[in-house]
Amino acid sequence: MTEHEFYAAIKGLAKGNKDMLRAIYDAYGRLIYTIVYDVVKNREDAEDVTSEFFIKLIRVAGTYQKKTSHRAWLIQIARNMAIDLLRKRGHEYLLHETEDAPQDQLEEGGTVETASTVEEHVVLAEDMRQAMQTLSDREREVLDLKLVGDLKFREIAKTLGQPLGTVTWLYNQGIKKLRRCLREYGTTE
Repeated sequence: MTEHEFYAAIKGLAKGNKDMLRAIYDAYGRLIYTIVYDVVKNREDAEDVTSEFFIKLIRVAGTYQKKTSHRAWLIQIARNMAIDLLRKRGHEYLLHETEDAPQDQLEEGGTVETASTVEEHVVLAEDMRQAMQTLSDREREVLDLKLVGDLKFREIAKTLGQPLGTVTWLYNQGIKKLRRCLREYGTTE
């Protein structure tokens, strides 16, 4: 969704057009879930906060200012809601359930894939899941914001309240770890 399309949708939502919520959800539902999941580390809580996020979006739609990147604005709201949930629970640390981590669907656009193609996707997804487990929480969060959230490093630094140098270092460290792990998995077959 472009900045212009989002601006039209959020203004429509602010005026009471609930169909605009569907458009925003379709464009950003997965992103919001991923951002929330990175913070709360629990599928059920991530689903609850994501649902609450879109309900809240109806209430705050009128506060969006066009000069702000809409993706950064959405991510900041979602992240703050997830952090609020953890604070509400007294900073309890939730166990990371890897089997609950968001997974990409293997079926592409409703087309039927061959068994070997599906097998390749499964192997790649499992290798990627294992590689992602080698990342620290901070590295994973930066990578998600950059790759899934499509934010610039400055926006990530602002969102996380971290210096720009720290954010770029975490990103580079995470990418190096992923490359190293995927190379190792590729050579063990």
